[in-house]
Amino acid sequence: MPRPQSTTLDVETIHTLLSSGTRRAALEILRTVDRTTPQELSRQIASSAHNYETADAGPTTRRSISIALVHNHLPRLDAHDVVDYRHQDSVVTPGANFDDLESVLARLEHRD
Repeated sequence: MPRPQSTTLDVETIHTLLSSGTRRAALEILRTVDRTTPQELSRQIASSAHNYETADAGPTTRRSISIALVHNHLPRLDAHDVVDYRHQDSVVTPGANFDDLESVLARLEHRD
């Protein structure tokens, strides 16, 4: 079934989507690449300071992040056309509404 035409995200949806540190971290990574995989996202998130204060970026942490990305965060972002997540190919690319969140992320980055 084809997706409906993309629309601009409302403020409440943007805030909801950015409420998760894991989603924010994934979006930050997608600001720098055109294409990635859930496994690469989990590796980068686990090895960064994004929302993970412990120094443990081992396989258990990466697997936990990967599971959360695949079953929660990426489908949620895909449902709002922020990312294009093709589960069967394990490919994640910015979606039609990515710029709506990217501009908010840029403002948050400058506030920190």
